[in-house]
Amino acid sequence: MKEIVLIAGTQFQQAAETADWFRQRGAVVYEMASAASEAEKAKALEAIQAEGKLDYLIVQATVCGENAADFGKLDYDDISKAFDQGVNGTHDLVESLLPFLRQGKKRLGLITSSATSTRDPKETQDFAFAMTQAGLHMLWKLYFNKLRPEGFTFRVFCPTEDGSGLCAGKYMQMDFCYDAREEYIHSEENRIVMRDGLMREIAW
Repeated sequence: MKEIVLIAGTQFQQAAETADWFRQRGAVVYEMASAASEAEKAKALEAIQAEGKLDYLIVQATVCGENAADFGKLDYDDISKAFDQGVNGTHDLVESLLPFLRQGKKRLGLITSSATSTRDPKETQDFAFAMTQAGLHMLWKLYFNKLRPEGFTFRVFCPTEDGSGLCAGKYMQMDFCYDAREEYIHSEENRIVMRDGLMREIAW
């Protein structure tokens, strides 16, 4: 049986390449250019309803501020708009698709950036972008806490700067060892981890 995949955020290169990666391997792939688009969400939901299940929901919801300002001169309307598009839009999308994910492989994937990580921070000005990324990271952590007991698995991936190593699609599809008797630190599936294309764990 073919895997059913929805990629939200294919306006971005990594998400678009992930859609192509799954499609080339025989999966049925649906795409949304933006996770925040209500029209695209309605169309995707109709398609997934017809399939009866969803194996992978993979999101790239990078949102940059339109009016990045120096600290002390923050544009809170700009920050709120970016957060609403990136985090609230993604949350609404996940919630609408949970019934179908429960009928499939139960995998939630996030394509993100190390620019706002604690290991390799680079962002110095775009507070809207940084807040949105932090919100998406916390959203995935909360979903992990909520859904891991149901058997859901999670992938958080940031590409390397030079594009070396694994692509996002490969990492999203990989299965890891899981033994319920093991402590969480020994089980990749029992903790939520951000990794890059070289499989390095990124503190986030």
